[in-house]
Amino acid sequence: MLWLPGKDTFKHITRIRRQRWRRIARLLLFVFLLFGLGTAAAPPQGSLLVDMAAVTAGHHFDFVDWESQALLDELLRRWNPPPVPDSPKAQQVLVLTFLNQAEHLANLQGELKKNYATRTTESPQTSVLAEKVGQFRAAQSDIQSQVELILARQVETVLHDEGFTIAGTVFPPVAFRFVDPPTALILSPRDRIQNQYFVGLAPGLDYARRAEIEAALDRRGDVSSYVTDIGGLGSYPTMVISHASLPYLIDTIAHEWTHNYFFTFPANLAWAYQSDAKLMTLNETAASLVGGEISRQVIARFYPDWLDQLSPIDRAGLAVPPKPSEFALAMRRIRQEVDHLLAEGQVQEAEAFMEAERLKLVEKGYPLRKLNQAYFAFHGSYALSPGSIDPTGAQLRQLRAASPSLKSFLNRVGWLNSYDDYTAWLAEAGVN
Repeated sequence: MLWLPGKDTFKHITRIRRQRWRRIARLLLFVFLLFGLGTAAAPPQGSLLVDMAAVTAGHHFDFVDWESQALLDELLRRWNPPPVPDSPKAQQVLVLTFLNQAEHLANLQGELKKNYATRTTESPQTSVLAEKVGQFRAAQSDIQSQVELILARQVETVLHDEGFTIAGTVFPPVAFRFVDPPTALILSPRDRIQNQYFVGLAPGLDYARRAEIEAALDRRGDVSSYVTDIGGLGSYPTMVISHASLPYLIDTIAHEWTHNYFFTFPANLAWAYQSDAKLMTLNETAASLVGGEISRQVIARFYPDWLDQLSPIDRAGLAVPPKPSEFALAMRRIRQEVDHLLAEGQVQEAEAFMEAERLKLVEKGYPLRKLNQAYFAFHGSYALSPGSIDPTGAQLRQLRAASPSLKSFLNRVGWLNSYDDYTAWLAEAGVN
């Protein structure tokens, strides 16, 4: 006689499996923290770390909690993936539905912000908008896990073809979640532009609280601070902000996966990300280059109707950089002058210059809330940006064009252990 387990037995088995996966997720998180964070001694009273902790108390993003929950969810999802349509066309329709919802949601949230900004009390229109926002969020939530899985598999398909595999499987596996990433607090010394500290704060931190945190830290007199939103984060699974643009989404997914890939190399630039500004720029710029290339391949393969929205490519098959906008040209000019003033030791003059230029840009319609050393430290690490003055972007484009494959290029970047290794590679390739 064949014995069939009852409902209670199935529940018991499921509970045991969840407990087992939770232990595995915590073990993986422990290993990540053990090797990724290193050791640290307690900072002295009055130090920057102590003041930073006091000022941001109650607003920290709990990375440990998020990672443990996300890792468990990823393990369970791989054990029992959400059902997705078998037809590529049906999968495409599901993704485009999600994007359409994201566009409507962004428009509604914009209207809601305007209503809150122009009224002191909640109006009937505000209530209607808030209800619609909730409806679209719920509709997105219903298909979010399916869309995440579809896009992850599509990116993995391209990565597999590019050879990023171990035993025939893409490694590390592409895993991401559509979430509101932490708000980022960036700190730079006042006398130079350097991303000294990155602190994750609560997602969607309101602007009044951002200004309070910045003002409290700036009063120290030795640092420049900037609190800003980010589009993604290279945790595992990675965090990706929901957006209505498909090329942007896939670019961000591949960009953040690249950060994960760099961590598979021993003692490379990923491990020195926060301690060396030049290595940070190399890391971010390489990830931006890979993100754009993978995104184009995914679009061409699965969403060809979106190809006309992408920039043209050059003879090497790389996207042609867009022409700098008025804003990008202005930021490039400002950065050059700020670098010159700081090199001369004229810190106050540099700060006065940035504030004067910020006000000019605001008058032209650019909503630039703050412009200081920390602003440039954050945005300056993306050397492919049209406003960047860093030669790393152009150099990496040449190195990628000279590489026989995307994997060979990324592996060469992955084995860089110092900036001297990078300059040696430039000399070897004849790149200035």
